[in-house]
Amino acid sequence: MSRLYASLFYQKDVTDIFSDRSLLKYLMTTEIALAKAQALVGVIPQAAAQGIEQVCTTQGLEKLNENALATAGGLAGNIAIPFVKQLTALVKASDEDASRYVHWGATSQDVLDTACILQCRDALVIIQAQLEQAYDTALAQAKVYRHQIMMGRTWLQQALPITFGHKLARWASVFRRDLNRIEAMRARVLTAQLGGAVGSLASLNDQGTAVVAAFEAQLNLTEPLCTWHGERDRIVEIASVLGLVVGNLGKMARDWSLLMQTEVGEVFEPMGEGRGGSSTMPHKRNPVAAASVLAAANRVPVLISSLYQSMVQEHERSLGGWHAEWLSLPEIFQLCSGALERTLDVLQGMQVNPENMQRNLECTNGLVMAEAVMMRLAPTLGRLNAHHLVESACKKAVDEQRHLKDVIAELDDIRHQFTGEQISDMFRPESYIGNIQDQIDAVLNEAGRQPG
Repeated sequence: MSRLYASLFYQKDVTDIFSDRSLLKYLMTTEIALAKAQALVGVIPQAAAQGIEQVCTTQGLEKLNENALATAGGLAGNIAIPFVKQLTALVKASDEDASRYVHWGATSQDVLDTACILQCRDALVIIQAQLEQAYDTALAQAKVYRHQIMMGRTWLQQALPITFGHKLARWASVFRRDLNRIEAMRARVLTAQLGGAVGSLASLNDQGTAVVAAFEAQLNLTEPLCTWHGERDRIVEIASVLGLVVGNLGKMARDWSLLMQTEVGEVFEPMGEGRGGSSTMPHKRNPVAAASVLAAANRVPVLISSLYQSMVQEHERSLGGWHAEWLSLPEIFQLCSGALERTLDVLQGMQVNPENMQRNLECTNGLVMAEAVMMRLAPTLGRLNAHHLVESACKKAVDEQRHLKDVIAELDDIRHQFTGEQISDMFRPESYIGNIQDQIDAVLNEAGRQPG
């Protein structure tokens, strides 16, 4: 990603986790864990493990030649091969005996997969924290706006009244489900990889199982039942859950960007110096956060598709399929975290315009309350008769450009059986929002929040 665009789409901490330098750091962490695990089991000398750890933790990262690694990686087919060569040379300069045991019994994919899982684990911590913040903010805003009546819309048309708090409660419920998804997959996907050339760890003789157990314990990862070099469902599951998060954020961004339309004007992104302007039109207030989130929601499914396609791999280790993950997965993480950052910004600082919500409720001259009126008349007139009567009244109101309430009030079948106050009550939007308040309470109760 270009540095000029990074602030528009990404989030700095997650971007740092997937930087070149951080990848090398995670590879060193993996090599340290491998050496220490093998020393614990007795596969390599304890002194060798200490020598490897010493180099990796004291200026080892700074001594790596990243330019040489970049060039050699293109020739070798992955970055781990030249990385191990450089690391071995660094260890040899410090402790020749220890250098004999660098990367002992492992294959390139072992350290790259494990480093990737470590990156995912650290990035998921950040994304979970962002989701928690977004969840808490949406809950708080749902309480604030639970009684704020607004127009509910279906097929982009005015439908029936809802409350803005109900929309926010639905968003909060989505955040809760996303958090649950991440938590549910953790033990399943955050798994160490150590199998050697074909997954058998034959080079470790009869110590393979013990080394794998010690290896995952060193890294605090889940121990795999068997090698997963060619089975990429763990990587794809992580990406898929992030894809659900981004898709949910995209739905929210679509909503608030539509509410920002000039003719609607009900909710706005936060204001700020240089934010949302136009290069030619001084009056514009563009939904720039929504643009970033929607771009992520557009891009991430394509990236996930490449991961699904890459699951069809050959035998014990793949040609090309595994490699495709290196490009797609980091970007999915970065786009997801960036979209969360911008969504949280909007949730925390959004500007709500109740006057425009009320104006839009009235812009159809009461037509949006037609169903409510019909259902109030149905017990007295019968549902079908009430439907025909209200349908005819709606046509008359449109033709004569009058408020539906005035047309209804003139009908003999109505004015003889309902008082003026009862008719007015039929047209009160807040009287026709069903169980919305119960739904908001349920979302708040699930979070342990007192309904307000």
